[in-house]
Amino acid sequence: MKYTIAGLGVTPQGVIPGTSAEKLAWDAIELALSDAGLKRSQVNGYIYQPGFGERTSGMAASRASLGTNSTLQVDSSGASGIFTLITAIGMIASGTADYVMCLHATNARSQAVTVGEGEKNQNAIFGLFSPGAQAALMAQGYMHRYGTSSADLAEIAVALRSNAVPRSDAYMFKRPITVDDHQNSPFIVRPLHLLDYCLVTDGAIAFIVTTAERARDLKTTPVGLLGFGTCHEVGQGYTRGSNTILGPSTLDVEPARSRAFGTAGLSIADIDVFQFYDAFTIMTALQVEAYGLCAPGEAADWVRGGNLRWDSKRPCNTSGTLHSWAYVQGFTHIAEGIRQLRGEGGPTQVPDARTALITNVGITGAGLAQSAAILGVE
Repeated sequence: MKYTIAGLGVTPQGVIPGTSAEKLAWDAIELALSDAGLKRSQVNGYIYQPGFGERTSGMAASRASLGTNSTLQVDSSGASGIFTLITAIGMIASGTADYVMCLHATNARSQAVTVGEGEKNQNAIFGLFSPGAQAALMAQGYMHRYGTSSADLAEIAVALRSNAVPRSDAYMFKRPITVDDHQNSPFIVRPLHLLDYCLVTDGAIAFIVTTAERARDLKTTPVGLLGFGTCHEVGQGYTRGSNTILGPSTLDVEPARSRAFGTAGLSIADIDVFQFYDAFTIMTALQVEAYGLCAPGEAADWVRGGNLRWDSKRPCNTSGTLHSWAYVQGFTHIAEGIRQLRGEGGPTQVPDARTALITNVGITGAGLAQSAAILGVE
């Protein structure tokens, strides 16, 4: 492996009143520096995704006195976490930086921000005012095609919650749910219930990217960046017809999947732990199927069979991630992947985890963006 993540900073997550997104970002930076054992002057690249609430402006890099020569804002919605890793590698490969801090911070919960409410003038003729409405169309198409129901999506919600219940760092710590709880929760946009949706929380996550050679001198276990892949519905529309989120009952993850696995030289059978983007339960179902863990339309039965949970044959979303841990968009999944590979998953640690697949999905103004990363440790 040539490039690694050599430092991780995760602030407390949940409702954190009386703070700002920039302060949370600063806290995450300090935690990542301490984790890596780096001096702040050594970090000469800074990439951030602006958060919801008081949108971060990048001022945390200055307040933390980082030695940044380059500061970049990257925003492709939920796909941005992996894009910051790709961008960081580009900065290092070009010689413009040695250590790059990647960060996302949000205080949307304490600011009572309606996350993902959308631009109400964009699709007014259709009434599509939020990612939730778009995901609901995906769910409706999926249910129609495969003869499934809302109760099938409930199986995924219950499994995601069960992964968070033992984790004291999770917002939904010790708060399990049942299928009945899911079915009795109110509809937000039919057929999606409240418990099909992810959380909205305050918090920040930062990680430091550098070369494997430099990481050997740092104090933490380096996590290798083995492979990346991305895809966007614009390119897919030109090559294979539309992959728009507004209606399909399947999710086309090419070329994100093939490029990530091809670069890493691995197959799906080589992955020990999976962190699928889970803004909505339907997204988790579609990705489990698209990445080949089960056949199309069989996600619910696959979960009923004992999969998805952290102690199953196919452990996924081992912290409860966006659904039940906290909402730091795609950074949530990267952080949990890092923790699992460093043996820091606490009560939901997957034994002997050496490889992880991370996925991010973003609903952007230009359409659906997807990114995938494969991480590993020696």
